[in-house]
Amino acid sequence: MVNIAGREIYNGGKTFIIAEAGINHNGDITIAKRLVDIAKHAGCDAVKFQTFKSDELPFPNITYEETKELKRYCDHRRIIFLSTPHSLSAIDFLEPLVPAYKIASPHIVNEYFVKRIKIKHKPIIASTGSIIHQNKKATQEEVNNFIRLVNHNDLILLYCISEYPCYNFDIEEFEDFMSRYGQIPVGISCHEKGIDYTLMAVNSGACVVEKHITVDDDFECPDKEVSLNPDELKELVKSIREIDYEL
Repeated sequence: MVNIAGREIYNGGKTFIIAEAGINHNGDITIAKRLVDIAKHAGCDAVKFQTFKSDELPFPNITYEETKELKRYCDHRRIIFLSTPHSLSAIDFLEPLVPAYKIASPHIVNEYFVKRIKIKHKPIIASTGSIIHQNKKATQEEVNNFIRLVNHNDLILLYCISEYPCYNFDIEEFEDFMSRYGQIPVGISCHEKGIDYTLMAVNSGACVVEKHITVDDDFECPDKEVSLNPDELKELVKSIREIDYEL
């Protein structure tokens, strides 16, 4: 069992739903706050952003000070604030702001990066996709090595295919993944168009869901093609809660 800001997360428990705002705010904090509101209104447990150094990558960026403002806004709206660090300085910066660290797929094979997060002694949520393997998934050896490196109980693994959009989801592969790592809470970070693959995973036992969101279908943003609009997000949450009730 993993506890994140008072929410107990475990296989067979109520699904922990993360709205992935990511960088779909285009560097505008007003839009970022709208994404928080959308996640809260839909009934998500958490909303997640991404934290870069200002000169690190050519992505729409929110400054460290604006990130602090977003954290305060999430507290005000009573939704859990999460953010994925993409640098060592971002790991340190986020320490007082997040109740758990999210590790993006490319970083799970970065031993120094993982160790820097491990010493913060917070729960870890890790995606297991890949940007170097043809099938867009980390190998079993890579995931096993990551688990050994983390070596603590506050770990959640997200089955992930780093394909945008994802067309190759195989429910049997997901169920094999769950079976292999069944002692660890397992969820899904899926980049399909729509919500079908995600709901299949929840039906099979995923206890964490991460899904990209956007303010609306006409808004141009980096992950538009794989992001849910507010109505689609509400539909996803409603469907997940129905599955939770049935289970």
